[in-house]
Amino acid sequence: MSNSYHRVKMCAFRQPRNCTLTLIPDVQRLVQGSHNIEEIEYYWLEWRRSTGLATRQQFVAFMDLYKKTAQLNGFVHAEDYWFRNLELSCHQATTLLNELMTSLRPLFLQFHAHVRSSLRKMHGERLVPRGRPYPQHLAEVFLGNAFRRPRANWFVDLPSPEMDLANITDALHRRGLSTTQRVFWNVAEYYRGLGLPQLESSFWSHAKPVTTSNEDQCWHKAWRFYAMSGTNFSFCPLNDEERFFDMFEAQCDLHYFRAATAQPTLLREEPFPNFSNALGKCFSLAASSPRYLRKLGLLQGKQWWGLPSRLNRLYMQGLRIIFLLPVFYVLDRYRVEVLSGHIEADDNEAFWRLTQMYTGATAPHRRNNEQFDVPAKLLMEVDDQYTSQLLSTVLQFQLYIHFGSMTGQYLEGSADRPLDLCDLSDHQEIGPGLLHAMSLGSSLHYKEVLQQLLGTGELSMKGLLTYFQPLQDWLTLQNRQHGVEVGWN
Repeated sequence: MSNSYHRVKMCAFRQPRNCTLTLIPDVQRLVQGSHNIEEIEYYWLEWRRSTGLATRQQFVAFMDLYKKTAQLNGFVHAEDYWFRNLELSCHQATTLLNELMTSLRPLFLQFHAHVRSSLRKMHGERLVPRGRPYPQHLAEVFLGNAFRRPRANWFVDLPSPEMDLANITDALHRRGLSTTQRVFWNVAEYYRGLGLPQLESSFWSHAKPVTTSNEDQCWHKAWRFYAMSGTNFSFCPLNDEERFFDMFEAQCDLHYFRAATAQPTLLREEPFPNFSNALGKCFSLAASSPRYLRKLGLLQGKQWWGLPSRLNRLYMQGLRIIFLLPVFYVLDRYRVEVLSGHIEADDNEAFWRLTQMYTGATAPHRRNNEQFDVPAKLLMEVDDQYTSQLLSTVLQFQLYIHFGSMTGQYLEGSADRPLDLCDLSDHQEIGPGLLHAMSLGSSLHYKEVLQQLLGTGELSMKGLLTYFQPLQDWLTLQNRQHGVEVGWN
């Protein structure tokens, strides 16, 4: 199924004989720059026809085989097998997920209401009616633009439209960080300042460039060799904002792989998938703090940590982060419901009920069981457990608030030291505990690792909610002042 997704081609909207378009980057670029509602809707429907409906029988067969695989591995209930990497039963995992989603709900409802109001201004009340879920195809374009480094004026209701968004790419070249090698060693120095081991000076000579013409596939990556203690590194030659912050994530993986070599080969994995990713994203988030970027010479002037600029930054980050969490939840909730026998594997109407309930989105036209849209939303991998990605995002902010409190960079209730401005650089007290947690690999349950690292074994949404609290306050006030309806029927 994954291979068919990668190979699928779509026909062009105005050139039906040109059937050479791939979803990424061809169709993605077309719809991101389009103001033609018919064109956007065409590609939304065409993708689902080419992938979801085309792989219906394969998806049903896969879910059936998954149930049999669970039984052969000793699991009475297939839904428990789904969460085996967390070492939690289905009941334990779904209870945790429901608690996290309940905590997120107030923030998500306010943000959803504001985005729906923006979509209504752009497309009219006929397409975006009041009090209803917003059209998924229009929302995907709106949210997708948050990943494309747009200018501030693209978003009609940005908190502070008079303040432009920081251009980190230009600043990197102005500062002299104009090559990937220079960025690599600056980031290596950042981690040394946290108290992690210094990378050997010869390390870069063994790094290899990524060879791809697709910008969306060009990222930095650390590699490990299970039978040996060595690590290697491949880098993307592009030098822009996305690759700059990605370097923090990739080098964190590098330190994780090296620390985990203290364990036997079979215990060098993460406590749960994407655990290391949460660590890397935590420090990438810390590196995006205006206070650190000013220290690095990438931002000039204190206006970047004034409330207007902070709200713009939080708004853009929120579009990229907050709206994905309910989607991750639905993708796993649907498949768990199938595995537990509550719904059929190809119950398209059940999928849309969950989608509308938790994400506040609806299809441009009513979708029934004659269509099948689930595979089209599975981001190319039908057996990915998106629970681990959701938990990784939650952990990212939980780590950030913990390290911020530990270093005194964050003080609860302080206007001078809010979490979104927290700069962790040069705080060597972070290193020992972090390195110890990395060295545990998967030798302990993730709750025991968290207990040693954070002082609690439970995942909490508090870090994320604290980080976005200024934005939630602004959204709530704006929605109230402009009579924007919150929630949907």
